[in-house]
Amino acid sequence: MFFIFASVLTYLVGTIFAGFENNRLDFFKLIIGLSVFFTIFALKMLSHHLSSSKIDPYSRVSFERGNKKGQLFILTFILFISYLFLVYAILRMNLLIGVNLVYISLITVLMLITISRLGKLLVQTYGVFIEGIIISPLMLLFGAGMQGMNPTNGHLLLTMALFFLYIANRTSLLFEQYERDFKIGERSLLNLIGWDNGIKIQNISLFLTYLVFLLYFYRNGSLGPNLPVMISAIIGVFSMYLLMRMARGLKPQWQVIKITAFLHYFAVCYLLVYPLF
Repeated sequence: MFFIFASVLTYLVGTIFAGFENNRLDFFKLIIGLSVFFTIFALKMLSHHLSSSKIDPYSRVSFERGNKKGQLFILTFILFISYLFLVYAILRMNLLIGVNLVYISLITVLMLITISRLGKLLVQTYGVFIEGIIISPLMLLFGAGMQGMNPTNGHLLLTMALFFLYIANRTSLLFEQYERDFKIGERSLLNLIGWDNGIKIQNISLFLTYLVFLLYFYRNGSLGPNLPVMISAIIGVFSMYLLMRMARGLKPQWQVIKITAFLHYFAVCYLLVYPLF
């Protein structure tokens, strides 16, 4: 859920930034780009369902009413055709040749990497970082690219800041399932490195987020208008407090941790684009 939330927000940030620079925001292209993402995500969820099933749903496919094998086959076909149609639509808009083709290809590969056994193992352990790459730079630059804007050197710092922001907030959400993963022997990131190192990753990522934001705003000469973004670090400090409180043995406030993660990412994305309006 947080991955979808952050993906859409980051895509919109890239779209609005590009629209501001071009003095025009094309909502049709915005919707097409989001449709590509959600189609790939649907294929990802379907492939996960199929690969986690012990029975091959495509064996002896029957299209009798109520037969789930036939339904899954039809759904896979529809999603794949939709994906090809959307890519073709982007090609017709003269937006596919160049960086957008790279973005779509990388997003597709990284989201469908779980099809392979090795990919599934990588996502199981390092899924947070793979998601972070999809969020930023890919979704951020894809949003800008769909508006016809090519990346510049200045975008590098922004993509890094949002990458670290996602890692920090996403890591805080891993702790709720730590005990469950430990009991079933899941090779999750926290079970591999330990929850104490997980807290360190969150803290370091938050520090790097605002350090890179500071460099980005200083480089652009826009620190004054974007000062609220820097002040939003208070929400990050609160999330650090919640995890440190848990580390001291106090009862975890899982709902508060979740709300804080969602609120933090939303606040940063909103405050980034607010000065443009």
